[in-house]
Amino acid sequence: MEEIKFKEFRKSHKGVTKLSYEVNQVLEDDPNRSPLYTLMYAIEKGDNTQERIYNFFKYFYVNEFVYIRLKQNELDDLLLKGIHKELIQKENITYFLTEKGKSVLVKSKKVNLITNKAITIFFSEKLVLIFSLICLIFMSSLKIIVGLNAGSDALFNEGIENFTDIIKIFIITLSIKLGKDKLGAIAIIILMLITGINLIISSVFSFIQTNIISPSYFSFILMFISILLNLMLLVLKNFVGKLQANFALLSDAKDNVNNIRLSLGVIVGLTFALFRIYLIDSILGIVIASLIIFDGVETLMALIKSGDDIDIDSFKLSLDKAFEFEIAHWILVVIQEEKLSKQKLNENFMEAIEKGYEIFGVWAIFGLSNIEKFNIRKILNLMKKNGLINIQDDICYLTDKGKKQYYNALSLEIDRVSRNKKKFKNWKPPSRLSKVVWLLFGVFVSIILLFLIIYIGPIIYDFIINLIE
Repeated sequence: MEEIKFKEFRKSHKGVTKLSYEVNQVLEDDPNRSPLYTLMYAIEKGDNTQERIYNFFKYFYVNEFVYIRLKQNELDDLLLKGIHKELIQKENITYFLTEKGKSVLVKSKKVNLITNKAITIFFSEKLVLIFSLICLIFMSSLKIIVGLNAGSDALFNEGIENFTDIIKIFIITLSIKLGKDKLGAIAIIILMLITGINLIISSVFSFIQTNIISPSYFSFILMFISILLNLMLLVLKNFVGKLQANFALLSDAKDNVNNIRLSLGVIVGLTFALFRIYLIDSILGIVIASLIIFDGVETLMALIKSGDDIDIDSFKLSLDKAFEFEIAHWILVVIQEEKLSKQKLNENFMEAIEKGYEIFGVWAIFGLSNIEKFNIRKILNLMKKNGLINIQDDICYLTDKGKKQYYNALSLEIDRVSRNKKKFKNWKPPSRLSKVVWLLFGVFVSIILLFLIIYIGPIIYDFIINLIE
């Protein structure tokens, strides 16, 4: 991306937001994924004839793009749209930007630059680890106290498990400083296995010698807060882990999945305890611990077997598949149109991703931080294994199943483009009044919810308990 000093534009959120609204209205999309912005960038760069524009976009890839691959008819439509909006002009066979187009392009570059820098600053490994540490100290302390008062081994054990998670924060910090994040990932998975084994042992003892559990209203509230915080940490660690290709952070994100499972198990155990059925707490502890151990062993084996070829897809979190699907669809479209070898296909993809990175920066390669090392061979192998492609005489061909998936991919693209056009058809930036109204509404709803949780909730809870008894 063009080097523009960060101080050249206002650092404030207000300034960036205002500029984003301005260019969004013209581009009919966000600058970090806009096809029209991409076209204007290419024209300014010198790809300013129809032939050169077609050639530029022949191999182009961005993760956030609504188009799998911009084809000639789509580029023609974009050129007409740019001319209609007075962003682009044509003279003989050459396209060039109008003064309005140049202004919109400069503003869009600034928005992309600032959002890229914001991602680098606010989604850094350091800030994620600090936030995780604060959450762990807060949640572990509350769970241990409430677990002891309620007599719930599951809640107490989860508090202890959260407290031991603090050790993992220091492991991740050390692995980042030493540049040994794979070793950090292995250490975290081993700790996860130890936690699972300890949980099974304690749950078995609780099953043999049943403890009386006395659920309280705030123990339920605590577990729901725990689920919410762990969901936030899961998404944040997954995002930053993929952004930085940090395996230790992604391993720790898997632990947040386990914490969510544990919290759900505790809620179910506490609910059954209301009816004086106490064994469910122990049974769920054994089941969840078994899942933790199975998941940990599977990931640990993948880490050990991978050697130096480890990539972020070794960590099967819920958001991983999106990247494989997007790249696989790009491959399907390219193979359908051209007969290419695996090597040539990979070279074309690397060319495509480099162009995307030049224009969109980190948004183009989100989740693909180590793509230069691992390229697309793993995805090609997966596609072959799943029967989507065949390789004969080193040339890639679509199978019947692959052709079906190719048409499905085009259908998904049409749907995304259609939804995107509807979204921005009559789009207008929110007025100052509407933003103030929504802010006040949010504050009002938050106060009401807090009041209900603190004052009304216990009354309703006691009423339900009296009905049960």
